[in-house]
Amino acid sequence: MPWRVFPWDPGAKLGEPFSPSYIHPHQGSGRFDVAGKLVVYLAETAVHAVAEKLQRFRGQKIDRKDLIESGKTLALVECQVGKIRLADLCDPAVLVQYAIAPDVLASREVAKTQRVAAALHEAGYHGLRWWSALSGDWHTIVVFQGEIEYGKPEPLTIGHKAVQEASEALGIPRRALSRA
Repeated sequence: MPWRVFPWDPGAKLGEPFSPSYIHPHQGSGRFDVAGKLVVYLAETAVHAVAEKLQRFRGQKIDRKDLIESGKTLALVECQVGKIRLADLCDPAVLVQYAIAPDVLASREVAKTQRVAAALHEAGYHGLRWWSALSGDWHTIVVFQGEIEYGKPEPLTIGHKAVQEASEALGIPRRALSRA
């Protein structure tokens, strides 16, 4: 099951800002954004989802204030994507079938990666799977369309297992984690 980290307001209704299902409507700068679609970026593991949020703190001390975004505590939620058609871009056969060069997928030029996402969407895919820029061991699921069911959010704390493991994976020493 994929995971998502987001700023959480326990009182927010589904689809409202700070709910697990909220997707910011002003998109376009994400690597695999598709024009006219609300795109959701998920991680295949809880640790990867947390690491995506914590990566900016490499080499720094992290405290509980760093687990707050837009005035809300970050939360981890498990997601179910159901039976949507995903293009697995880790599969060489898929890359060959759609003439997608791996270096284009790894490019930092979002116009290139967005063209790939748009082409896959036009080919009938509801999303894609690709390795994370953080580690080839982690994979991202990008959903262009389709129903996503969200589980119960878990507020993130410095002591949360996923925060501890993500920090370690990012090279943030345990002594740099503070409850202050």
